[in-house]
Amino acid sequence: MKDIRIILQEIDKHKERLEYAKSKIEKWQLTQEILDNPEIVETIDSFIFRFSKMQDSMGEKLFPLILETLGEETRNKPFIDILNRLERLEFIPSADEWKKLRNLRNSLTHTYPWEKEILLEEIKETLKYSDEMIKIYLQIKEKLDHYLSKENKTRP
Repeated sequence: MKDIRIILQEIDKHKERLEYAKSKIEKWQLTQEILDNPEIVETIDSFIFRFSKMQDSMGEKLFPLILETLGEETRNKPFIDILNRLERLEFIPSADEWKKLRNLRNSLTHTYPWEKEILLEEIKETLKYSDEMIKIYLQIKEKLDHYLSKENKTRP
């Protein structure tokens, strides 16, 4: 089993870079014209990449590992079952909310560069939802820190 702390470090790096790109984008007026500026597009691409990587790392690596750390079986379990279990254990606020984040990520990565109007709307939505994803991550991290510190105290 992978060390959950390594996965948390990976996600922390994505979060840090996501927040950096987000802070730059929020200073701009998001219009179709800015998508002609290569430096701005580079920052937007970085933001989209980090949002996707953070979302993927949480969903594909962290979520199953949380359940494994708690002694639960995750092999051959559908992802929706993992989400529902994490919701019941109060690691995530809602399985449906996470599915929305996943759908947004999928939509972003499948929008063509010439679909500027759609892309801008998705970027604006992702800017908003990135805060939600970060909030979910920080709550998970806090809950895990509490659990892992409790676990370490019970070990001989």
